[in-house]
Amino acid sequence: MKRFVLILSTLLLIGFMAGCGGGTKRVALPAGASSDIAVLSLGADTTGLSDDQVDLLQRNLDWMDRNLVQTLNKKGFNSAQIQDEKAFTGAGNSLLLKISITKHKMIPKGARMLGGMMAGADILSVHYDLVDSNGKIVLAWDDSQGSTKGGTYCAQALNRNAADKIAAYVVRK
Repeated sequence: MKRFVLILSTLLLIGFMAGCGGGTKRVALPAGASSDIAVLSLGADTTGLSDDQVDLLQRNLDWMDRNLVQTLNKKGFNSAQIQDEKAFTGAGNSLLLKISITKHKMIPKGARMLGGMMAGADILSVHYDLVDSNGKIVLAWDDSQGSTKGGTYCAQALNRNAADKIAAYVVRK
């Protein structure tokens, strides 16, 4: 029994010290490439939604915006959220990432607690435009994610995908 506890403790210690999941790999930018990225969230169409649905969507989008900036920074970029396109200076090789929500379905947490997975999945679909310092769209794509764990899980997956796509573009540019 003591041997089992010792082995288990050692494995837990190694796992704790090494970390789980490997983390986010930083991108090695080519010489002369700027790591500056401004993030502009254009929001979503909320016509036909109740006030509670709009509030839930807005909280998820606010979380998504903050998480995207953090994800890009972990990837090795120098990113910041801006509130309007005029704040994007476009100096040098800076990039602007515009995010538009094209489809959304958010299940309130109370309904999810009562109905569990039967309450349905949250769905978040996003259109991205990556704009260079001259205002030209250099990369555009759509991505969608669904999850029964909540809107932040959808947003987190979308943010990782976006950071990977931007990193691949900057490296091959």
